[in-house]
Amino acid sequence: MYGLSKTALDNLAFLVGKEICQVAIGPLDVQFNWGDGGISVWSRFAYVPNGMSPILWNGEDPEAAAKTVRLLKAVISSIECSQTLKLTFSNGDQLEIFEDERYESFSIQNGRSPTTIV
Repeated sequence: MYGLSKTALDNLAFLVGKEICQVAIGPLDVQFNWGDGGISVWSRFAYVPNGMSPILWNGEDPEAAAKTVRLLKAVISSIECSQTLKLTFSNGDQLEIFEDERYESFSIQNGRSPTTIV
């Protein structure tokens, strides 16, 4: 794993305040979109609905990914970066995106250009 640096946290500060307006589930990815961008995940994530058990998505299970529709209209309230990217939302839910050791794990789009690819 590469790990996300303190610089990554500073560069991703724009995520705070973004409202999820679309959750798109493909055969090998899940996208969490807002008005002018979004996060595409190709690896794995843990989704923790407020007060519930974690739901793990391993890159293949669309039913597990479908549970993330609770994030619609939720606003990103905080971010943490370490070995993962952890987002906390206004409804208390959390999304932790894990890195893959060999492949790109996720990308973040802000406006028309990619901000980061991990």
